[in-house]
Amino acid sequence: MYGYYPYQQNMAGGGVSQRVERRFSEELLEANVGRKIAAYMTYDSSDQWRDKVFSGTLRQVGRDYFVINDESTGQDVLLLNINISYIVFIGQQARLAPQ
Repeated sequence: MYGYYPYQQNMAGGGVSQRVERRFSEELLEANVGRKIAAYMTYDSSDQWRDKVFSGTLRQVGRDYFVINDESTGQDVLLLNINISYIVFIGQQARLAPQ
């Protein structure tokens, strides 16, 4: 019922369908692997970790997660995209995802 259907009917064009392009945050993150970021995360169900900032080098990006290397501890941290408030790219502009 709520599934994604990538084609729309073009009413004026006599039934010609066209592709609707969708862009996702992981595409932008993937284009910036190796760069320093600050990830501002929100955890609604936690009083201790309500709003938390993770800083480090972006190492890997998946469909619903990303991994950064925390410079202060040297540990890799896996973070879920669902908790992202926003991300700041430190020191240089973000590379845009290819089109």
